[in-house]
Amino acid sequence: MAEKKASPRRLRKWHAAVGLLVCTGAVATAVLVAGTGEPATAPYDFNGDGKPDLTIGLPGNTVSGHAAAGSAVIANGTASGPASTSVRIDQESPGVPGAAEDDDNFGQTFASGDFDNDGHADLAIASPLEAIDTTEGAGMLTVHYGSSGGLYDSRTDVFTEDTTGMPGAVGRDELFVYSLAAGDLNGDGYGDLAIGQPLDLAGGDPNAGSIKVMFGSASGLTADSTVWIDQSTANVPGTPEPGDRFGEQIAIGDINGDGTQDLVSATIGEQISGSSDRGSVHVLYGPVTDAPASGGYLDSGNVTGFGEFAGSALALGHFNDDPYTDVAIGVSDQKVGEDGAAGRLAVVYSDAEGLSTDRVELFDQDTPGIAGAPEQEDYFAGSLASGDFDGDGVDDLVAGMRSEAIGSTKGAGASLVLFGNATGGISTSGALWIDQDTAGVPGVVATADHFGWTVGALDTDGNSRVEPLIGAPGNAAGTVTVLEVAPGTLESATALSEGDLGWSAGSDGDAFGIALPAP
Repeated sequence: MAEKKASPRRLRKWHAAVGLLVCTGAVATAVLVAGTGEPATAPYDFNGDGKPDLTIGLPGNTVSGHAAAGSAVIANGTASGPASTSVRIDQESPGVPGAAEDDDNFGQTFASGDFDNDGHADLAIASPLEAIDTTEGAGMLTVHYGSSGGLYDSRTDVFTEDTTGMPGAVGRDELFVYSLAAGDLNGDGYGDLAIGQPLDLAGGDPNAGSIKVMFGSASGLTADSTVWIDQSTANVPGTPEPGDRFGEQIAIGDINGDGTQDLVSATIGEQISGSSDRGSVHVLYGPVTDAPASGGYLDSGNVTGFGEFAGSALALGHFNDDPYTDVAIGVSDQKVGEDGAAGRLAVVYSDAEGLSTDRVELFDQDTPGIAGAPEQEDYFAGSLASGDFDGDGVDDLVAGMRSEAIGSTKGAGASLVLFGNATGGISTSGALWIDQDTAGVPGVVATADHFGWTVGALDTDGNSRVEPLIGAPGNAAGTVTVLEVAPGTLESATALSEGDLGWSAGSDGDAFGIALPAP
């Protein structure tokens, strides 16, 4: 059966969120895709040394005695991968405004861009359950600016919907900063930040959803220029309706190849007129000023087998050799055969006109070349990330299936790497199935490890080949496995825990690895 739809308050315990991830997507990391129009500074390169720095969220971490206050850990990139030491940032760190409180979930989501264009990447971190005065679940954003010394004790700004100049108003359980994406949406050379708020009131309708775009400048992100976008905004298709959840997942890339980056939104609750299908993908074409320049729309009602909360995950990439950024869409609640929530992946290829239902390819565990078989509540493609894993100049894709049973072990989890190619795009040729029983992968299969709950991608050693990252937040305090892969070949797999990055072993429920970079 499909996952139970639960109250946002259940995000306070990450393991309780297993029951609503498809509906919330709150733990998924936002995507910034390399392509035309992207700012020059590589995301996550906070100290400007040319090697991205591994960033891992652990929103369940106890800070100063406050359960699930949350943290983020950053390990510098080196020529041999992530450093064995790291810094930890939370609301008790020097220079970080506010204070750690129970259930803030700091580090639940993050995104990276160079918001002040100084050659150092910056990091935006969400605390989606932060209370503002007495309003619970209002949400808070902190922005940590990079420098030659990295992020620790660097300049930090804080924003809420109560910040002067920020449009909207603080609301209970509206979860400001629920999803994040970074990129240059107005083409001025400064990184901008898009903030998805799918539980926001829009047009008077609850949970219709909205997106706020904060623009970068020489002083970084500012509230007073922020643009509020919903389905009543000019050039945005559709109208706000209760439960649409516009902004559930967001990503930024140049979809139509015109040199300006565009904003992609998954609106997973949108009811398709004349159909039982739910879910759509909006493309809001740049430049974005007070509104998008134009808008496009792909709905689940026009793609067979793509209709059960389409858009539970997004990843963008150049999956073939054309100049257009393609869109991978997770439909992890999709019924496959008789198996509810087995999950499905849709890859939509772009052209100068944007997205089209004529260029969609579907994958699931019934697809020839993909290992396993569809089973109830596998949640295939519940998380997605892309990058050039094999160094051939074409982007590849990693998909998580967080509740895949391995043998009789329920909730063990698995991931699948699919490779792109210049002429055919994503295919099953050379596909790699990865779980903790795969030869060369550290660890052992265990119930509720949820290996693949979140997947990510980052060039952790700076060699221009991106490594897939597999989060297993239920594996004790949590682990992140860094892969090196080529078609048909797992070259290496290294599992990292809190202890491997210079900290104590951590505690069950830290959810280390539930948020990962996906540049």
